[in-house]
Amino acid sequence: TMGKGGDKQVENASSKVEVLIDGRYYDVTNFKHPGGSVIKFYSNNNVDASEAFYNFHLRSKKAKKILQVIPSRDADNKVLDDNKLPGQKSLLEDFHSFQKQLELEGYFKPNLPHTIYRIAEIILMHALGFYLLFNNQVILGILILGIVSGRCGWLMHEGGHYSLTGLIPLDRFFQVVLYGVGCGMSGSWWRIQHNKHHSMPQKIGYDVDLNTLPLVCFTQKIIKRIGFPMKLWLRMQAFLFPFITTSLVALGWQFYL
Repeated sequence: TMGKGGDKQVENASSKVEVLIDGRYYDVTNFKHPGGSVIKFYSNNNVDASEAFYNFHLRSKKAKKILQVIPSRDADNKVLDDNKLPGQKSLLEDFHSFQKQLELEGYFKPNLPHTIYRIAEIILMHALGFYLLFNNQVILGILILGIVSGRCGWLMHEGGHYSLTGLIPLDRFFQVVLYGVGCGMSGSWWRIQHNKHHSMPQKIGYDVDLNTLPLVCFTQKIIKRIGFPMKLWLRMQAFLFPFITTSLVALGWQFYL
């Protein structure tokens, strides 16, 4: 059922770059992943990438077709069981049950009228903000433009997850425009970084959202590994965060990244 090339046995597996999906190792040695380097998180480490694959490619028929033609080999069931965390099987069963319930309730179905409303809201708020800005209502205009920039951030997030209209090319287009025009940042950069976050959430060395130094620190373990100048900054992070830190992050995203 794997399609052309699906049952092709991969020789010298140790020299190959493989990803484990549905009990099979897929040879991705020469595969250029459209989603970026996130595929390396699951390469040659016996970590099951099934959940990541199906949730990242929930609406992509192309991804599933590509998987069918990539050379693969059977995985050792004993190795798979040994690599599972305690309680992982029951946790996944509960997750799948909950996901199915949400699907039946329609939570995964795009809502076209709501999408049109959200986009129209952003266009009108931009128009109002610029009108006030150029008609001697500078503070009020900037305030509205700041609010709509945040609204663009939330809506482009849905587009970046391809959950806005359900049509991947259209969602990607909206995400790029909303993030580029509304927030002044790169949509493709955001997708690459956000994919890394969702592929290994809350795992140090993988989840880029945890790389908050040198501006913010959330754990005492990190404090022990940094020098005195940075420690001095972090001691004042609660006072610096509302204006200084957030401004540095925004400027860095817009003019550096």
